[in-house]
Amino acid sequence: MSLDDPLPTVGAAEVPPSAIEFFTYCEGERERRRNTGEPFDEALFDAALELALRKFQALEDRGLA
Repeated sequence: MSLDDPLPTVGAAEVPPSAIEFFTYCEGERERRRNTGEPFDEALFDAALELALRKFQALEDRGLA
């Protein structure tokens, strides 16, 4: 994944509203970290986002999100 890639693309039906707010925040945080000039492990950031997406989906499946 390059530095210019956005968050993983998923259909709106796959992401609960609270997750959309979270991922919107994460996109801003990704840009902020890119622009700090400090080391940023974007692959690790993406892996964490994927894990969070799976958790949101599991909660949504149970009617908890």
